[in-house]
Amino acid sequence: MDEEIMASLRELPEMVKLMKECVQCVRSLICSPDGTPSSAMSSNTVVNEIDMHPLAGTAVIVPKRAFQRLNRSRMTIFAQELAVLVFTKDILAESTLTGKSGKVDSQKSQLDVAKVQAITDAVLAEFPHTSVSDVRAAIRRKCNNEHFSKKK
Repeated sequence: MDEEIMASLRELPEMVKLMKECVQCVRSLICSPDGTPSSAMSSNTVVNEIDMHPLAGTAVIVPKRAFQRLNRSRMTIFAQELAVLVFTKDILAESTLTGKSGKVDSQKSQLDVAKVQAITDAVLAEFPHTSVSDVRAAIRRKCNNEHFSKKK
């Protein structure tokens, strides 16, 4: 056999293991009351099977591999990808940082304050010369972008 094929076959067991972890994450999200990865990952069965990473020493946790793979080229990209890990795109689309909408007759739910703070602290740890308002602006933009992409 070709060496490239053999190398791929050697990687196959690890890939199967990762796929099983992904399936378990999705199943736990489906069973989660609010559908967020942090709340779904808090069940002992999932935490035992997947290596979790606490954000900035808080109780908010995300899958360690996913956290390590976040794009760190720019603060805004990192903050927005981390927000998706913590909340999910659907929750971001239906929420704002404050719970207030730009429209007078429209009300949105407020993002969990503790989770927003955990994201902010994690971003500030990675990008120490960033301001809290810049991180909040990146999260706000992500909420807006998800809201408008969901409309289409």
